[in-house]
Amino acid sequence: MAARINKKRGFLFVSKILGKHLPVNPYKPLLASGLLASTYYERVTGHSVNHLLEIRDGFLSDQNEDIQRAYEMLRRNSLALQEPPIVIGFAETATALGHGVFDCFQQGYYIHTTRENVGDLVPEFNFKEEHSHAVDQRCYANRSILEKPNPIILVDDEITTGKTCLNIIHELHAKYPREHYVVLSLLDWRSEEHMEQYQALEKQLGITIRVESLLKGTIAFEGHPLERPINDFYSIEASTVEPFFHRINLSSEFRSLPENGYLSYSGRFGINEADKAVIEESCQKASKLLNKEPLGGKTLCLGTGEFMYIPMKIASYLEGDISYHSTTRSPIQPVNLDNYAITEGFTFQNPEDQAIQHYVYNIPKGEYDEVFVFFEKRVSDENVMEIATLLNEREIKTVYIVTCS
Repeated sequence: MAARINKKRGFLFVSKILGKHLPVNPYKPLLASGLLASTYYERVTGHSVNHLLEIRDGFLSDQNEDIQRAYEMLRRNSLALQEPPIVIGFAETATALGHGVFDCFQQGYYIHTTRENVGDLVPEFNFKEEHSHAVDQRCYANRSILEKPNPIILVDDEITTGKTCLNIIHELHAKYPREHYVVLSLLDWRSEEHMEQYQALEKQLGITIRVESLLKGTIAFEGHPLERPINDFYSIEASTVEPFFHRINLSSEFRSLPENGYLSYSGRFGINEADKAVIEESCQKASKLLNKEPLGGKTLCLGTGEFMYIPMKIASYLEGDISYHSTTRSPIQPVNLDNYAITEGFTFQNPEDQAIQHYVYNIPKGEYDEVFVFFEKRVSDENVMEIATLLNEREIKTVYIVTCS
């Protein structure tokens, strides 16, 4: 648990398996996606997933060999649904989680929502994530896909009231009505009252909403949400350290949109089953380039913001002792207390957009020998100075700035 700096909701569940705020083995989040997809598959088809117990045991293991073996089992057990789903992952935290769910199905379509305002592109729909620090969500989906009657699967890391999912279902159903919607989440904390709201919407619209999760329970919150930090985040305002970093460009391995620099296959603009092989090959080739660097000791791979899945996949193919997590827009209060999730917080301006503040958490001093920081778009030397200096001051010997566009 941790405290949000957000007057609308005072608490945050900090996942040990998501690869967002805390470092994880890069296969762990992919296995979490697989368990979600498998749970849905078994409930909707009545069929069992081959080797699911072994996959689960590998997911729960701390041994790298067990985790990798479980992921290979998952990849060999592609799931065939009667109707190919349209999977939508929620930005920012569930962009990779949703992509991983999509990976598990033989056919389908994937898109993740975004808080990015992408140039002159017009979103196909918008909705509100009312409890968030950044309320407005956009989706640049292909209209021809949303017009299909296939079930829509909404993927989030955690649902507390479930209101965000209801908001998006309202928005989607007004434009692209269908009979079935699905919500998949690692955690489901809805109360009886919240579940009755889902039942009321089902009755109102004449639809079904299936909700599946890996854990379900109830929660209670006491106290007052923080409106401002109670102590400062670590920044480099008074730093005299001259940052040092290496640059690696992976643009030869990834296709980007020339008008804005975003990657074509990140999930932000939609992908289908035919794109999976292209993404897989690109990530494997990128990892071979990074493996040429003299890695030693412990290596951290950092995704940035919504750009989580591709860095995570690249990290999974790197050799050595690899950890993965991501920067975020979410301000979380760091406190050095036992059993509290976020003990250190670092803030910097997003090198891709200096108007947006980013945060990264729990990078202990001297913990890592090298770090790869992955950016979807090109970033200037000037704009990466701040994050490079932060990492230098964590006594990381070698900092790599990796751009994919």
